[in-house]
Amino acid sequence: MSEIVLEVADLRRLCTLFLDAVERRHGARIDLSSLAVDYYWDLPLRAAFDMVNDPAPRVGTGQVSDDLSELHHLLDRSKNEGMILWHDVAHLCGLLRAMAFADLPDD
Repeated sequence: MSEIVLEVADLRRLCTLFLDAVERRHGARIDLSSLAVDYYWDLPLRAAFDMVNDPAPRVGTGQVSDDLSELHHLLDRSKNEGMILWHDVAHLCGLLRAMAFADLPDD
């Protein structure tokens, strides 16, 4: 198996490209309530990467409005307490998935 390596600089560049594209398509402020979605299915990280056990019993829900609130709190918290990476990235993923949802083509 070949080595799987993520260069943080590449990830940073990709995030910038992604956010630039979101801003071009949807503007600098996005009214998430206009998506008409808030709750979504969520799978805990350990279950998502466990390819042996059935993940169905561990499926839960996430909430876009909660993700946004948590990340707003992170802006204040990060100055004093630092990041809780696994937790904060999960909330960021919820918002990124909402952006992906907003850009889905009509069926």
